[in-house]
Amino acid sequence: MSAKKVGSSALIHFLVSLGAGLTAAGGCTAALAGLMASQGLGHGAIWPFATAAVSVGSFLSGWLMAFLQKARGLFWGAVHGALYSGLIAAQTALSGSIPDSAQLLRLGLVILFGAIGGYLGLLNAGKRRRGF
Repeated sequence: MSAKKVGSSALIHFLVSLGAGLTAAGGCTAALAGLMASQGLGHGAIWPFATAAVSVGSFLSGWLMAFLQKARGLFWGAVHGALYSGLIAAQTALSGSIPDSAQLLRLGLVILFGAIGGYLGLLNAGKRRRGF
């Protein structure tokens, strides 16, 4: 396979997995917002739920990218996690606030979940023996 074809497939896989991860994060956010509204949870539940939703999206996109590429799972997962963290940090910077240590820890957690998803996606992408 030519290098150009491999590069274009990596870009397509990256965009597909990023879209799937963003969709999963949005769905988790909506589900957790519904849970907060139905249970009457206050502002204290926002940060854990938001971190969980973005971590699920990062995990899924890292897993899917590694599964599709079948190589470099930790790298791809960490790249997706860093992209999610970078987007959140950019939004924080644009709002005029500086991230504190708790927010930086949450951003690191998002990167970690992306890397774990990439590793598990690589494990699932291996060739399977089928006994007939």
